Amino acid sequence: MAVKFIQKNYVKYNRGKGYRCCHVEALHATPPAADLYTDLLVTKLIQKTGCAGIISTVSRTVIDLNRPPNEDTLEAVTEYRKSIEQIVTHLGIVEENTNQLNVPYLHLSFHGMKDEHYGPLAIEVGTSKGKSCSKEVKDWFEEKLTANIESILPNAKIIFDNKFAGNKSIHLHRLGDGDDYKGYKENFHSFQIELSRTIRKRHRSKMIQVFSDLIDEFQSTFLHDSK
Repeated sequence: MAVKFIQKNYVKYNRGKGYRCCHVEALHATPPAADLYTDLLVTKLIQKTGCAGIISTVSRTVIDLNRPPNEDTLEAVTEYRKSIEQIVTHLGIVEENTNQLNVPYLHLSFHGMKDEHYGPLAIEVGTSKGKSCSKEVKDWFEEKLTANIESILPNAKIIFDNKFAGNKSIHLHRLGDGDDYKGYKENFHSFQIELSRTIRKRHRSKMIQVFSDLIDEFQSTFLHDSK
């Protein structure tokens, strides 16, 4: 069944089926300078897991949603952040008085990198040097991702927080960005995932399996009443 998206000016999003405490996104999905195939990956993960998802509909050459807002990008970045708000509100996991989440939440932001960086079979995971997630979840994520990749694509290389450690915007969802964006605090765990072009093009089905398993495992590990 095709994924139905809510269309906005700069993004389109799907709120998920209401029980997976996770969203996946492709913020550089639109040409020119698109991270090719990331939109397809996100759409398939929404279908397979029932999680929510966000896909940009504006090119990063016009507005980069993976950056903190400035005078020129405030409207677009605010719309993107409001999409996240709609997703967590739909899940019913936001504390009304504090705007904090009352259960752990996983945020996977998919991007593309050139094969020249680390070779054709490479994945880099950025956590803004540990600011975008807890140490416990980061350690768990590294262990599970490594095991999943070794079983499905054993020749792939996995790197953490090196060339693409993540723009500071990725940890603002957790820590906040001034009075206008308070962030969701310690239960919000973000990972920026850079995939080489060859992996995105030739091994996308394997990545769907790897990350759908990881989404399921996050739910069963950190949410004891998961469905």
